[in-house]
Amino acid sequence: MTADLFALAEADDAAGLGAALTGTDLTRLHNEAGESLYRFALFHGHAKAAEAVKARGGFGPHDAALTNDTARLKTLLEGAGWAVDLLSPDGWTALHLAAFVGADDAVEALLMLGANARVFGRAFEQNLAIHAAAAGRRIGRRAFEALVAATGDPDVRQKQGYTALMIAASNGFELACKVLLAAGADRSMALPDGKTAAAIALERGYAALAERLG
Repeated sequence: MTADLFALAEADDAAGLGAALTGTDLTRLHNEAGESLYRFALFHGHAKAAEAVKARGGFGPHDAALTNDTARLKTLLEGAGWAVDLLSPDGWTALHLAAFVGADDAVEALLMLGANARVFGRAFEQNLAIHAAAAGRRIGRRAFEALVAATGDPDVRQKQGYTALMIAASNGFELACKVLLAAGADRSMALPDGKTAAAIALERGYAALAERLG
């Protein structure tokens, strides 16, 4: 059954998927990589399938965060503080996911519900939500400022040694760079190869940003 549903999602068969989801508990449905059906469709570019799953509703906190569904998050997490920082089977907190896709209302709601911005994900990047936000390039100023404040240290590194400023610089994400610098991020920090955020921005073709970071 699970394999069939993921096959429909991979084929981007919205109609077939919508029909097949009747009576399915989406909160417990994951593939071998730990992805939910919604995250699989969304992050692998199966847009019609993602919309079909979203329309079905009944998400757990991780997918509710992705869809910016603050009402669902509050229903699930108010009075259940133990659950707000749980990692999904594919290694992310709800805060990571909301920050990555720029679900600003969900980011702020999760922080209000007690989400710990210092919980590292266990997926491939082993990062914090602040790094996910810098990589996603979609978070708004107010939500990112709240996330940076909750993290406490704007210079914390993820597994590969990148700070959020370096990640934002590599993506040309000027808003994030401004917020991080205003929060005291150290622009002189470097990777083991000596590259600073400015050098990374220049390497990626963001010359104007590199000059501001230099």
